[in-house]
Amino acid sequence: MTIQILRALTTATTVVTVDTDDRKLETVRQMGADEALLSGDEAITRIKDLTGQQGAEVILDMVGIDPTLRMAAQVARVLGHVTIVGLGGGALPVDFASPPHECSVASPYWGSLPELMEVITLAQQKKIRMLVEHFP
Repeated sequence: MTIQILRALTTATTVVTVDTDDRKLETVRQMGADEALLSGDEAITRIKDLTGQQGAEVILDMVGIDPTLRMAAQVARVLGHVTIVGLGGGALPVDFASPPHECSVASPYWGSLPELMEVITLAQQKKIRMLVEHFP
């Protein structure tokens, strides 16, 4: 849903997703991602190439584990922004050079009631849809 919300509410020019599962990457392509990359060093290189070696302006880490946070720090740009949404319990590596200088980091835990109403409105307008998988 994140990709759909980005498409509905922002002027993001390129949406890149990274995952370890090819099936999930196919799904994000169908949801509107411009690039769907298998996690790893090649994904980091591709993101750097896509951004003229500057790095991504906004990173939304929907997992929040050590490897994804490490990648977030590696692909962020100077004056970029990293939002840690996932509650995986990882730690963002921070030192003088990582994340890049003046890159902001946020870890929101919930949204406001007006934000929830915005999401409901997007669903009512059929701008976003949920994919549901049922488990026994």
